[in-house]
Amino acid sequence: MENTVALGAANALLNYDPEILNEVLRDTFKPKTAELNIKAAKQGYNYAQPHYPDDFGYQLKKTSSAGKHRIFLTGNEAVGLGAIRAGCKLYAAYPMTPATSVLHFLVHLDRTYNMIVIQVENEIAAINTVAGASYTGIRTMTATSGGGFCLMTEGIGMTGMTETNPVILLVQRPGPSTGLPTYTAQGDLRFAIHASQGEFPRIVIAPGDVEETFYKTMEAFNLAEKFQIPAIIISDKYLAESHGTAEPFDQTRTNIDRGHLTTEDKYTGEEEYKRHKITNTGISPRTMPGTKGAIVRTNADEHDERGYTTEDPTLATKMTDKRFRKLEALTKELKNLETTKLYGPEEAEATILAWGSTKGAIREAMKFLSKEGTKINYLQILYLTPFPAAKVQKTLKSAKKTIVVENNKTSQLTSLIREHLLTTIDHKILKYDGRPFNPDALSQKIKEVL
Repeated sequence: MENTVALGAANALLNYDPEILNEVLRDTFKPKTAELNIKAAKQGYNYAQPHYPDDFGYQLKKTSSAGKHRIFLTGNEAVGLGAIRAGCKLYAAYPMTPATSVLHFLVHLDRTYNMIVIQVENEIAAINTVAGASYTGIRTMTATSGGGFCLMTEGIGMTGMTETNPVILLVQRPGPSTGLPTYTAQGDLRFAIHASQGEFPRIVIAPGDVEETFYKTMEAFNLAEKFQIPAIIISDKYLAESHGTAEPFDQTRTNIDRGHLTTEDKYTGEEEYKRHKITNTGISPRTMPGTKGAIVRTNADEHDERGYTTEDPTLATKMTDKRFRKLEALTKELKNLETTKLYGPEEAEATILAWGSTKGAIREAMKFLSKEGTKINYLQILYLTPFPAAKVQKTLKSAKKTIVVENNKTSQLTSLIREHLLTTIDHKILKYDGRPFNPDALSQKIKEVL
């Protein structure tokens, strides 16, 4: 109960109503344990008041019940809610920190939302389960961390070849190997972009807070199904398990778009149904297995339009080109979506470029610097694949100095910018000790490079 004593003391320093904490403890614990924790919190509260009489400098005030309500949740809970709203009907995963809590969150809701939530025997089973279920025409999802994602890579390649569309959540932690399993990192970006054998299109999305996590999860399901490719949401321990507040999610903001999937009982096309039909967009017509009049066949080997194995070199080239034509249509689609966000003044002394959970620390550091008269702006890159090169280029053209902020050693975003724009970043602020950025320390680092 040491944490509860400390919480009571913090309440006293912040001059906050202790009864609110008591209500939380009663909601959290069984009655007997709750009362013991309330006593512990009271002791911390009573000790702090006389021993620290000076003003702490911050106070918390209870908001009016008539005021605007906000929701309070973790990044992993936001992913779960986004999956439910997107119509996910099967979630299969093997527990791995820090992705496990998505499984825990959804398993209590499966009957309420008519889902199947299952813990499978390992990550190989997880990716194969969601790939197979996706083939049947339902929306599916799995989640893991770096080690489990390693095991999934062959199965991810299978989804690229079979043109199935599971959503995969990769919650990063420091590596290599077991690394720091309960800490945070951003070292798997290049891994997510290139995971698996061969070449095939995919989507990699990196939300930066709980609100974005909800909406980008819904987008991931729509884009994966519409373009018949896997979608990877890349998060990390810090975003996944930290609690944050957000406006109540607008469930009508993103509509479900199932793309070229037809659900009629009978296939009525003029020609034989071809699951992998070569089209101008690369997107083939898709129907449910078991549909009368259609044989819905696919194959993890290279195959022809009907799904039969082929080793014909000309056909292999055509099928590869077919799959990659999806990127042209996907890139056009992404022009209508928020793939980057620019924060701060247009005219700034320096421009920060970053992705994922560094968002909160960066925006807080910008506030510190603004109070000192230092103008900084920040380009958040939400889609890493396909890379929003034109939008990033537009921001870089007006930047006086550029700074990449990342939780990794090799500055993987810098290499992506160099790859797509042939541009060198001026400065890099990197942190790879398993801890997130501290806003105050980050603001000092930014001042050092200005």
